[in-house]
Amino acid sequence: MDLIEIWEESSKWLDEKAKEVADFDLINAPVKAFANDVVFNSVLPGNLQNKMTFDEDFFESSDLKFIKEQVEERVKETGQTKGMFEYKHYPSGTTSVERKGGSVTDIFTDPEQRVKKTLGEFGYEIVDGQIKITDQFNFNDAPEERQDIPLTDKIKTIIADIEQENLTSNYGKVRKAAQHLGSPEGQGALFNLKINL
Repeated sequence: MDLIEIWEESSKWLDEKAKEVADFDLINAPVKAFANDVVFNSVLPGNLQNKMTFDEDFFESSDLKFIKEQVEERVKETGQTKGMFEYKHYPSGTTSVERKGGSVTDIFTDPEQRVKKTLGEFGYEIVDGQIKITDQFNFNDAPEERQDIPLTDKIKTIIADIEQENLTSNYGKVRKAAQHLGSPEGQGALFNLKINL
């Protein structure tokens, strides 16, 4: 069993144990995606996150229901069975990067926030009675000169940025960490979901 398989099996086991304890999604999609991305992009060598692909099992049934409803609404509005679901299409209408506000705790109770903070904007297509979703998990939008620096320097940059930008919300701080520790554009784990209509 290679490192990717061990990570995926451990994640599934932890998720199952959390569900046994309570009807509370402790290790939900954003938590798993964030941890996976940071560990394999910035902590362990090899960028193994770029070799991973996740399907609909990565998400809770309430997340998949939310995605299905939103895509169906977009198809109804546009008349097109293929398109992009953008941040502006989310019911909450908030922007893509919520560094000054936002919440961390809402991902434990709100399917919209779980989807927004995992898939964000995503492409969709309806084929043979299924919604097919494609996306890549990458939240690292740090300047290019900050991409390939040692982990200790990244952490110092995160701390300095949080202080300089006066980030007070927990989500803003987590998002700042993702900006520097996560996968850059064009990298990251892939999502290929198939949701039955």
